[in-house]
Amino acid sequence: MTLPNPPSPRPVAAPLGLSLAIVVAIGLVEAALAHIAFATPPDIALGVVQKIFYFHVASAFAMLLFLVLGAGLSAIDLVAPSDRADAGARGALEVGALFGAILLVTGPLWARKSWGTWWTFEPRLTLSLLVELLALAVLMLRGLSSDAQLGRRAGAAMAVMAAPISLLIHLAVKLWGGNHPSVLQGGGVQSAAMRISFWLAVAGVLTLASALLALRYQQLRLDQRHRELELTFAAWQLRRTRTAGESS
Repeated sequence: MTLPNPPSPRPVAAPLGLSLAIVVAIGLVEAALAHIAFATPPDIALGVVQKIFYFHVASAFAMLLFLVLGAGLSAIDLVAPSDRADAGARGALEVGALFGAILLVTGPLWARKSWGTWWTFEPRLTLSLLVELLALAVLMLRGLSSDAQLGRRAGAAMAVMAAPISLLIHLAVKLWGGNHPSVLQGGGVQSAAMRISFWLAVAGVLTLASALLALRYQQLRLDQRHRELELTFAAWQLRRTRTAGESS
């Protein structure tokens, strides 16, 4: 009796624009750094310390965008389970958490000079810290759960619950006040040179975050394919053993 052939792995195509996106992101970040260092005047009140503002705010944009994206994909995965949605959600949450950490490191450096203290529990800062901790909790739950499917669904549910808090960060100053300035409407960019630096930094950080998400998504999809192949190969071995037993 002819034994079944072993399963062959399916090819995984690399994202077509990933390499280009990484090159563009590096170019934009370097352009922003050069423009901030050499063409942007220091703030009248804060001096050179204010220049951390450009990447601080850009990191805040990236954190909010990718955490909300991760929550949306998690909701899709809860309603209609999909490995693609799961990989996208996990990658988006990881990228959002990364830029959330950058936000929470650069913020106190600015606050120390502006407010005279490293930290204050004003609404926007507190919500940012809460969302970052929730994102880390989701990732830890996914990574440490002994039941992969249970961890996946519980983590997705937590990510969905964190989405409204992420949106509240943007509205915190208007709703509850606080020390945090409103950047775009509150005069955070005072000159044309500052506006150029600001939008260069935002474009560079968002492009870099998108490239990191695409890279991480590809890695997670490869991991999923690897697990599928292991299961398929185990099933093939079982059929092969049974076939060999029947033929003998």
